[in-house]
Amino acid sequence: MTLLLTNADVERVLTMSDCLEAMEAAFHDLGTGQATNRPRSHSYTPLTPTSYYLFKSMDGALPRFGVHALRISSDRVEEQTVDGRRRREKLPVAPGGKYLGLVLLFSIDSLELLAIMQDGYLQKMRVGATSGVAAKCLSRPDSRVLGLIGAGWQADAQVRAHCAVRPIEQVKVYAPTRAHREGLCARLGGEVGAELRPVASAREAVEGSDIVACATNSLTPVFDGDWLVPGQHVNSLQRGELDDLTHERADIIVTRAAEQSTHWAPPHATIAEMHLHGSPPAAWTRKLRELGKVMTGAQPGRTAPDQITLFGGSGTGPSSGLGIQFAAVGAVIYRRAREQGLGQEVPGALFLQDVHP
Repeated sequence: MTLLLTNADVERVLTMSDCLEAMEAAFHDLGTGQATNRPRSHSYTPLTPTSYYLFKSMDGALPRFGVHALRISSDRVEEQTVDGRRRREKLPVAPGGKYLGLVLLFSIDSLELLAIMQDGYLQKMRVGATSGVAAKCLSRPDSRVLGLIGAGWQADAQVRAHCAVRPIEQVKVYAPTRAHREGLCARLGGEVGAELRPVASAREAVEGSDIVACATNSLTPVFDGDWLVPGQHVNSLQRGELDDLTHERADIIVTRAAEQSTHWAPPHATIAEMHLHGSPPAAWTRKLRELGKVMTGAQPGRTAPDQITLFGGSGTGPSSGLGIQFAAVGAVIYRRAREQGLGQEVPGALFLQDVHP
């Protein structure tokens, strides 16, 4: 039987602890050559001068879990300028004002489709846990202050993950909208042991922080690299959030994987997001390392307390989201859901055929 799991089902079974453990396993196996990963592919169809249809896919296998996962999303995206900053927004234009994103989990032994999962909550936790694993590998072990820039959908998981891997005592939260930063502090006040404090500027979030975590959808830099001081660690979700100076000042730049994401669009399409991706400058490349190889010791990570370390998102290095991340977390969700009797079952035979494909 194939299991259908909603975001509500996923939220009931997936803890940050489980997600961190799954991410460590995924990157360990990638670093030792035990995982199979296909880089993320983006296909853009322009609809208006500022909006486009975006289909994303990525997949990967982790033999230790016996699964292969395919993550797909069907999105309408609009590029907007808000308060002088360029940003991208996913629009809920599917029927009912909703979004469409799925993870398909396959057995590499029986070939069966084990599960179809909605990907929203899984995605948030996956991103947060990846940042947590990077912080565990690259930040100073005594890091106690987290500066968070962004208070949207991804921000909650960033706080939970960083507080799980480091002895964080204070989280300073900045977002341009006061109600958003105050709202995040109120939501998480009872969930983590750290003090959550809204601050009035990005500079206040950066200065005095041991770790700076960016969780925005901005296509332009959200802080000035000149504000960084020796010893800090920076986590970023996408290239647009960071300025060139941040990359230049970083002693180490760590990316998820070496493979290049691919981007497809009609000729002469003017999509700002596409220009954020691609090979980094040679000066950055010399500092570029892979998270899995740092974890396994194949490449050096932080070697001195005063180094500035950077874990970059899409476009900082060659990689973005990885299929193996969804395989690792998907395997955990599937096992837990089976144990707890969650989800809807449909006959797996509906997806099998006797005609040679």
